[in-house]
Amino acid sequence: MNQMQLYSYKLDFRIWHPSIDPQIVTETLGLEPTHFCMEGQPRKTPKGRLLGGIHAESYWSADPFKRGEYMSSDDAAEDAISAVLELLRPHKHFLLLLQGQGGRLVLQISSFSARNYAIVLPPDLLMEMAALGISWAHDVHPYAQSW
Repeated sequence: MNQMQLYSYKLDFRIWHPSIDPQIVTETLGLEPTHFCMEGQPRKTPKGRLLGGIHAESYWSADPFKRGEYMSSDDAAEDAISAVLELLRPHKHFLLLLQGQGGRLVLQISSFSARNYAIVLPPDLLMEMAALGISWAHDVHPYAQSW
């Protein structure tokens, strides 16, 4: 890796699917979701208040290592992404099945820094994400977050 870049970030692995029961995702991947909803179920706030309407698709999201905020001085985002892909690699068939059924799989990094920084993903990491059917999203915040 190049010169030390200073930033904080949070990882989330997210799946949107036309109709899968989120419990199947939880059981198959062995990860505890932070958020989930089932297609066709009433929309609710995290506290349970009804919002009106129903979910048009199923959704499942997890912090793969239940770590919350990372500091780049402890773990560079590229290294954390590599660790997530290693965790997901044994589930390649399942992930590609979800994608083939119209699902969208996204590994998202939400990051913050008060100075310029770069996250550089090498070709082998990008190829592995593609081989697992996973997109990468980088959500940049201009101010500190309360993750």
